[in-house]
Amino acid sequence: MGATIEALHNLQEIEIQIAEIQRRLNRKHRACQRQATEIAGLDREIAAIRAELHVKQKDADRLNLDLRTHESQVAKLRDALNEAKNQKEYSAVLTQLNTFKADNSKAEERIIELMTMIDEKKKRIAELETNRAKEQEKLADLQATAKDAEDKASGRLSALRAERDQATTGIPPDTLDMFSRVAAKNDGEAMAMIMRTHPRRQEYACEGCNMSITIEQVNNVLSRDEAVLCNVCGRILYSETSATAGSR
Repeated sequence: MGATIEALHNLQEIEIQIAEIQRRLNRKHRACQRQATEIAGLDREIAAIRAELHVKQKDADRLNLDLRTHESQVAKLRDALNEAKNQKEYSAVLTQLNTFKADNSKAEERIIELMTMIDEKKKRIAELETNRAKEQEKLADLQATAKDAEDKASGRLSALRAERDQATTGIPPDTLDMFSRVAAKNDGEAMAMIMRTHPRRQEYACEGCNMSITIEQVNNVLSRDEAVLCNVCGRILYSETSATAGSR
């Protein structure tokens, strides 16, 4: 293994450790995000029910006002009924009185229906708010756990990043740039070992994707101290076999 490839191999070991720590932290952050999304959903549901409750309450208030107005008119019609001077006038007032009574009866039924719905919605809001409080506690616990994990990982990440900076010394810039791009796509695993897939034939595969690689690629890896990429997964290929053995 040439000096550049060996340096890349050492660099990968550091990148994998950094990526693993970052994955653990990201999992905790995603759990917080999922929990926050759950709470946001509850907030939307509560807001929607509150809006419906507001409309129902306005309808009930309006009907109650109408009912009070009608009751006042009914009282006046009763007085007019008692003061009717003849049968025709009495019948006209009675018809009007019965119409108001029927309207009031319908209004009372609708008010009862609305108040039942209002009570149900208030109960549902109370249930949702209780549930939201529990979910908020879960979020606080998840956030505290994520913060604790970040604090504990901070020192180790700083040390690994310092090691990474030191490990890049001597690696050609274009090769380092290539390595960084591949590592970013594969959680730090920018390199893959060459595997021999047949004991008697010169058949090889990339350990990263298990796809075949050519003899020419293998010989280039063994004979040159430069990055040779897998044609399928794009990882930098390496071999623990010496260049001398590979050239024979």
